[in-house]
Parts: sequence; C-alpha cells; structure tokens
Amino acid sequence: SIKVEKIAKEEKPVSVAKKNSSSAAAPPKLKTMIKSNDSARDKIRELLRDALSKVFEEADEDMMDEVNASDPIRVAVTVESVLFEKWGASNGAQKAKYRSLIFNLKDQNNPDFRRKVLLGVVEPQRLVNMSSAEMASEQRKQENQKIEQKALFECERGLQPKATTDQFKCGRCGKRQTTYYQMQTRSADEPMTTYVTCVNCNNRWKFC
Repeated sequence: SIKVEKIAKEEKPVSVAKKNSSSAAAPPKLKTMIKSNDSARDKIRELLRDALSKVFEEADEDMMDEVNASDPIRVAVTVESVLFEKWGASNGAQKAKYRSLIFNLKDQNNPDFRRKVLLGVVEPQRLVNMSSAEMASEQRKQENQKIEQKALFECERGLQPKATTDQFKCGRCGKRQTTYYQMQTRSADEPMTTYVTCVNCNNRWKFC
C-alpha cells in the first residue's frame, strides 16, 4: 500500500502540469471575425474562413482532435494579414494572386491543401511565395501536365501560332532572337503560360 500511495502522489503533479501547459498553449477559439478597417480585406478574411471551415467536415477520425482544436477564424485573419503585408490590397496587379489562393483553398478536390493551411503545416509566410501549381490538388496537377504536354505537341506540329520577338533574352546564348506562343494551361482566372524558343540555339523555356 505504501508503494501505491507513492506512485499516486508522483503522478498527480504531472497531470496538473500537463493540463496547465496545454491550456496555456492554445488561446480560446474566436467566435466572430476580427475586422480590419477595410471592407475588401474583411471579404478576403471571410472567404478564407469559409474555405478553412470545410476541413471540419472532411477530416479523418485520426485527425479529428487536431482539427477540432484549430481555429479557422484566427488562421484566416493571420493569413490575410501576412498576404496584405507582402502583396498589398487585393485589387489591381495582386488580384490574381488572391483569387488563385482562394480558388485552390476552396477547390473541392484539394482537401489536403486546406487542412495543411488550417493546421499550420503550410505557414502563411510560405503561402506568399507558393505558385498556383504548388497549391493545386494532385488531380489538377495531372490535368495541367496533360494540357501542357498537348500544348507542346501541338506547337511542335505547327498547330499553335508563333510570334517572333526580341523582348526575351535567351539564357543560354544571350541572343534576343526568339519565337513564342501563349496558352491557358491552368484555370481561367490565372495568367496564361508563355512558351519561348530561341531561334539561334533552340533553347526553350516557359513562364507565367
């Protein structure tokens, strides 16, 4: 009986300490959206929250505890604040970046990306530099790859109209004698992909 008493005494403070540390680590969940003084920014925050809230319906049982402990409003506000700091307002030149991120977060076939953002596996700072191709679901990546291969095949067969320009400089030979063509290889709200070929050394590259 002495041994049992000793163990019980030793165990008690450990469990109390565990409770305290876990409650200190997780701030209370936000019930309502934290507003900025800008209606466009608030709209982005709401769109992000709505997309991240989908994770609660999609999560597997083994992830449920972690997902339930997460706070979609807090994550949405943090992500929007970081985007605003790095990209500026969601209009003009940056509009496509915001749209691309929200499109990929809301994509029905992209639950993994949503979950990673909600749980902090993909941090807000990393989102700023991620391309739409990196955010895309596996299914979309495969579709994009097929479209791209088809585009290259058609170009090589001469089905795609090419234009000649000196605005691109070849990284291999340094000449500005190039042909190029553009294709929509991703979703309609994203910029077209430009394929460039150097006439001098046949070097090829692409950019969005």
